[in-house]
Amino acid sequence: MKSVTHFAFFFSLAILLSCNGNKPGNETKAPVTATDTTETGKKLSELDAMIAGSPKNADLYFQRASIYFRKKRIDDANKDMLKAIAIDSSKADYYLLLADIYLSASRIVYSQNSLEKAVELNPENLKAHSKLAEIYFLLKKYNESLKHTSEMLRIEPGNALAYFIRGMDLKEAGDTAKSIKSFQLALENNRDYYDANMQLGLLYSYKNNQVCVEFFTNAIRIRPDSEEALYGRALFYQEHNELDRAIQDYTQILKLNPRNQHAHYNLGYIHYTFLKVYDQAIKHYNDAIAVAPDYPEAYYSRGLCYETLGNIAAAKEDYEKALQQRPGYKLPLLGLKRINELVK
Repeated sequence: MKSVTHFAFFFSLAILLSCNGNKPGNETKAPVTATDTTETGKKLSELDAMIAGSPKNADLYFQRASIYFRKKRIDDANKDMLKAIAIDSSKADYYLLLADIYLSASRIVYSQNSLEKAVELNPENLKAHSKLAEIYFLLKKYNESLKHTSEMLRIEPGNALAYFIRGMDLKEAGDTAKSIKSFQLALENNRDYYDANMQLGLLYSYKNNQVCVEFFTNAIRIRPDSEEALYGRALFYQEHNELDRAIQDYTQILKLNPRNQHAHYNLGYIHYTFLKVYDQAIKHYNDAIAVAPDYPEAYYSRGLCYETLGNIAAAKEDYEKALQQRPGYKLPLLGLKRINELVK
């Protein structure tokens, strides 16, 4: 039985793509009618009238597309931007908005192409370079991503986002030392950079270095409701026998999110492995299973508690449930073997 390590990290773009965005033609439309008296509704009505009077004015389509995009009317925004670009294809800002529209629809290659066009039109466009750096990171094209971070730093020396993306590129490419340096440079330029603190916390925790606590603590200061930062610190405390602090952090996680199965599980692990308080460990494993009924490690670990307490029938049942969830799982197989030898 072992504790569970569970961390989450996402770029803003990755979050967007993981939700599948709003695919053109599938979004829930909220058309503005003549009775819409909101400021946005009035502005759209004005733009409709202006476009009707001046249908070759590209900037009017751009303005209306911007509003549609904010209102998540992706199909309408896409149509307006294509019209704007058909009229005037010389403006980088048009391609930037089109890239955002494509990205919101998870059309990443179309977004990439639009951003490349924006950079072609305006090589000094920091936003286009930053989005391209993120996209190339997501595509695992780390050298291409690094090229755009270099452009970002040329345009704006000390840009924290550029150092952060560079750190992610280097981390994924396997250069941990340079990755750490890049995240540190991100923090030198923005000490409240949450993700840079998280990445340094993770990297130093992998190195078994106590300094990770400082970075996790900074991340918690920036985002007091961060489950992943609390979890990272709790796990380091747990693995270094600072059990009271680990329990405190796991308990705080559960106050924020009572359905965090990994915090429940690790509290069970601490109470079984270190504190030898088996009834309390069972309670935490019960909570983990209540949240995640398909959690084979929790069934196995609860079975181990029952076996230790001499409740062989309950232990056998839990080992069998763990195997139902994960056929071939070695630890419950060994547990059943022990039980079968006992009852011979």
